[in-house]
Amino acid sequence: MALKNSEVGNYSAGQGWKKGGCFLVRGRSPRTRKHFKECFSACPRRREPFEQEQRGAFSTPSAACILLIIRYSGKMVALGGAMEKAVKYKPGKKAQAYIPFAYVLLALLLTYPLLLHLSSHVPGSSTWAFDEYTFIWNMWWFKYSLFDLHTSPLRTDYIFFPVGSSLLLYTYDIFNCLLALPLQFHLPLPLASNLVLLFTWVMSAWGAYLLALYLLRRSGLTEHVRLAAFAAGCLYAFASNRHIYAALGHYDMVSTQWLPFYALFFIRTLEEPGWKNPVLAGLFATMAMLCEMIFGTFLVIFSAVYLLLRVTGNGASCRGDPSGRPYRGCFARLAVLATVVLVTYAPLLIPIMREMFFGRYELAGWGDALKLSTDLMGFFTPTALHPTWKGSWAAELRAVIEGTSRFSDVNTVFLGYFTLAIALLAVIRCRERMVKIWAREAVLFALFCLGPVLQINRRYVFDMDGIPVTLPMPFAVLHYVPVFRANRVPNRFSVLLTLALAVMVAYGLRRIVASVSRRFSFTFARMVGGALIALIIFDHLSIPLPLTDARVPGPLVKLGEETGDFAVLQLPLGWRNSFGMAGAERTQAQYYQTVHHKRLLAGNISRNPPFQFDYFLRIPFFQAIVAAETYEEIPPELEEKAAAQASELAYLYDIRYVAVLPPVMGRRPYADTYTRTLELVERIMPMELAFEGDGVKVYRVLQPSPPSSFEVDMGVEKALPYLGMGWDRNEEIAGTSAVWAVSRKAEVFVPLREVADYRVTLRASPFTYPGAPPQRMEAYFNGFHLGSVEMAPGWNEYTFTIPARTVRKGLNRLVLRFAHQAVPRKVLPAQLAVGETGVNVPADVEIHAHRDFAYITVGGENASLNRPGLNIALVDASIGKVLDMRVFGFEKGEALASFLAEVPQGTMVLGGSCGDGLERLGSKAIEALQSLGLQGPSGQVGCCYAFIGIKGARPGTAVEVEGKGDSYLRLGRNPDTRPLAAAVDWVRIQR
Repeated sequence: MALKNSEVGNYSAGQGWKKGGCFLVRGRSPRTRKHFKECFSACPRRREPFEQEQRGAFSTPSAACILLIIRYSGKMVALGGAMEKAVKYKPGKKAQAYIPFAYVLLALLLTYPLLLHLSSHVPGSSTWAFDEYTFIWNMWWFKYSLFDLHTSPLRTDYIFFPVGSSLLLYTYDIFNCLLALPLQFHLPLPLASNLVLLFTWVMSAWGAYLLALYLLRRSGLTEHVRLAAFAAGCLYAFASNRHIYAALGHYDMVSTQWLPFYALFFIRTLEEPGWKNPVLAGLFATMAMLCEMIFGTFLVIFSAVYLLLRVTGNGASCRGDPSGRPYRGCFARLAVLATVVLVTYAPLLIPIMREMFFGRYELAGWGDALKLSTDLMGFFTPTALHPTWKGSWAAELRAVIEGTSRFSDVNTVFLGYFTLAIALLAVIRCRERMVKIWAREAVLFALFCLGPVLQINRRYVFDMDGIPVTLPMPFAVLHYVPVFRANRVPNRFSVLLTLALAVMVAYGLRRIVASVSRRFSFTFARMVGGALIALIIFDHLSIPLPLTDARVPGPLVKLGEETGDFAVLQLPLGWRNSFGMAGAERTQAQYYQTVHHKRLLAGNISRNPPFQFDYFLRIPFFQAIVAAETYEEIPPELEEKAAAQASELAYLYDIRYVAVLPPVMGRRPYADTYTRTLELVERIMPMELAFEGDGVKVYRVLQPSPPSSFEVDMGVEKALPYLGMGWDRNEEIAGTSAVWAVSRKAEVFVPLREVADYRVTLRASPFTYPGAPPQRMEAYFNGFHLGSVEMAPGWNEYTFTIPARTVRKGLNRLVLRFAHQAVPRKVLPAQLAVGETGVNVPADVEIHAHRDFAYITVGGENASLNRPGLNIALVDASIGKVLDMRVFGFEKGEALASFLAEVPQGTMVLGGSCGDGLERLGSKAIEALQSLGLQGPSGQVGCCYAFIGIKGARPGTAVEVEGKGDSYLRLGRNPDTRPLAAAVDWVRIQR
């Protein structure tokens, strides 16, 4: 079709316009443009003209014409100008090429001075937690476990030795480990880590650029879209929150490069037919979760909210189905997306879910969610890395640690003044629906960043006319949603908040530049756009980026030259997870393991079962060192115990060296307890100085001679270092000191120095109860099956043979596996009868009489006033309801008798004495107690008395107990809720 320009002039205003129409205009004639604007003003949903586009967009050579395209009933109708065929606009190849290159340059500039120290330093802060070395250690362990040890990279015993640790719920950043894997064969580890980190910055920018570019064009915009999309990439990649995370060493939160790619292909999945988009969206979701598993919950929230906003907007969120049923095709594509995620992430997802739900070590409560929330004023306060910040970064970190900073935590989420202004302009001036959707996403994730309750300048309790109140925020809802509650760091939602702001900034900046272009010139408009991008970058400027020294001290390099598989005790010594620390853990010391390859007793992990810390903290040797590091007093008896077992522990763990690292200035504890700790270790550990340098001292440990036989006597403190996971506390069991196995798998650590055939003998007794099946025990030595045996009731000895080929020099592992467990409370008969009264207790009744207290509980509820004298509780014997609680002084025997005389027949009466003086009760009180079926206290001085009586019962038929200084009485079901398998008295290994 070809129309003359005159025909355009005859086109009446508003003729042929339909709701939802779209158009494209190009040309240079002021007259025709003026006429077009007059005509276009009648459109009910007009869109802004697109001017001065690439001439190659259409086949017509005319440069002075107007081309108007109207979407009419699903067809494209062209009016005006000579047109043969509309060609889909494609950006020039040069434009696409220089943008990633520009992002590379920006990444190098905005991470200054990293470029100058790529091989020797890494982003991080020495006054913080040294978390940066966690992620570098991850890269090394991923490679070392696979290629050197040929074991799973998802578990390690090279830290927390000998207990080891699961790495399933660990901030692993597996994608970055995979990316760094080939680099490690040729480059130093710090250089490989830095290159991967720079890659995340560049790809984050590129992903946000592509997302913004697609959304702008999807909205029908073509003018200045690349410049606007470039601004979006700059904001998302170089926002201040990412630099704060890098400076804190939280590399997993810097690795957000795949989130915009997922968002792009998720939106295309909704908008376009075909299976490529959902497959790519699923793959990018998996890649994002390989960087940080918590991103999975972020993407679920983002997707659900986006889909909801699209559906509630105009009901056309899903397109691309020629059958006229868009939702059917859309849901099919979403199903493909979900399937791709499940299939590709299943190898990790399944064990992660199993560990999360059945690991039984989920953090109770809120964790540090309140502390790690974003303060409302933090949104408008530049971060401590901004060049205009008054004060140093190190001083700000120290203030946060000491609790004297303006906010409860490091200010992470600064929105930026120019950034916020451009984003708000987009909301106000841009009519594209996409802006409203992303604005709502931004508001939601900003609210999530604020945490469980609103904080303003560190204050979260507000006074409302004398009533203290808190203002709950949406994050509180996530706390009660399984899986989602695993994220205890609200400020992490800032990564999606920044992405939403980046999209809004793209729309706002394009609007500004287009307006300037119409009023002035194209070149000047581009200059304005560049200036706005510079202001956005200045908003979030974070240079110089803090770095820490990743060079390994010479003595530790020399330590790596020592052959053999053994352990090293490093000072400072500590154990840390995401929510606490014992001792003075220093993750940098864990990073040094990447050079010397020796096992460490200390370690840093994200989440762990309590036993992983308790194992070390129950041993006097480690108790003494931790006390020295953390300003605690060291009792002489504790130091004596530590010194007595130091040689034994050195032999057990095969500790051949003690490496003492120098203190880091301002890093407390240890910076101010270094001398005290070193002096303690020199006193209790037999060792001598081997070599030193770079402030590091390495001592050689003098181990004892190997014993002729090995025996662990269970049930005593000395045996604790030899018991791994699966064992309970020391206790008296059937007349002997022993320990219950409370897991189907229980581990014993066995130190051996000679490779030979051995015989292991253990004395054990299975947990039995009426109707219990036979217990079967299997024994494994370093993973080798030694045999199995059916256990007989009572204490018996069981013997297995250990072949020489299964023995290794150093620490060995004997694992006992049991066929089943049982909980005594569930399987043992309940003791309900109140003596011979014929009455049963309706609930668990527990009475503990002592000189200092008198505890009475009924069904777990308190039933005692716990005051000096005889504490009495009246209980309805049929339903277990506590009717009354009284206390009578020992000299108030007559008052007690009068009270008991008024008690109705059949009432259950519980009693427990507190203090001394039972002998002063008097005869009337004794007679009153006998009316409860009791004989009464003996009258001996210093005794405590507990009883369960029934009013009207014959004397001597109820239940009572009396003892010197302490008496305990219980009726009901067995209180033991431990899952018991078998008890072990001792383990003996002989040649």
